[in-house]
Amino acid sequence: MSKVIHIDPDNPSAEAINLAATVLREGGIVVFPTETVYGIGASANSCIGPQEIIDIKMRPANKPLPWLVEDENALDVYGVEVPEYAHRLARAFWPGALTIVVKAASMVAPEFRDDRGTVALRCPDHEVVQELIRASGHAIITTSANTSGMPAVGSFADLEERIIAAADLTLDGGETLHGMASTVVDCTGPEPVISREGTITATQIIAAATGLDA
Repeated sequence: MSKVIHIDPDNPSAEAINLAATVLREGGIVVFPTETVYGIGASANSCIGPQEIIDIKMRPANKPLPWLVEDENALDVYGVEVPEYAHRLARAFWPGALTIVVKAASMVAPEFRDDRGTVALRCPDHEVVQELIRASGHAIITTSANTSGMPAVGSFADLEERIIAAADLTLDGGETLHGMASTVVDCTGPEPVISREGTITATQIIAAATGLDA
């Protein structure tokens, strides 16, 4: 049976973080708040593959799951041939609501890549998630905690009961800061391509990528 515990999003208790990190390390599924929307995720290290999360979300299998990472260094850990403008974007908006898509390094298993061989990375600006990454020792594969095709959820009160029931642990952090999904930028080519505009605008992305002030 899924367990729900309250967590302070600004000052999460060590007990709650350690419990969630243990679930992740043991291959379990955790629902948690971020600064954008609620996510559902598993450890990139201990999770056999993304299929369980895909099944819970009812997400198309050809849409790989993004990874939540600790800092800019992850671009060169999990990515290859990462362009300098991707690093400029990370320095400008990480931690924050920006997902950067890069060519995946060999350490990223095929089931976590799309058909172009890419991986999507985001460094969250949320104390709970940052603590989870550090405590579990690995990146977290994730997606928004809602049924595919339904709106993403910015409040614990709006989480679907079946999502909570399917997870091994849910962290109730109340309402998220933005309530809107991250901006997604494809950084696999010579110039950034905005795949989805979220809280960070296209104008801000282009300005940061080119080194100009927004």
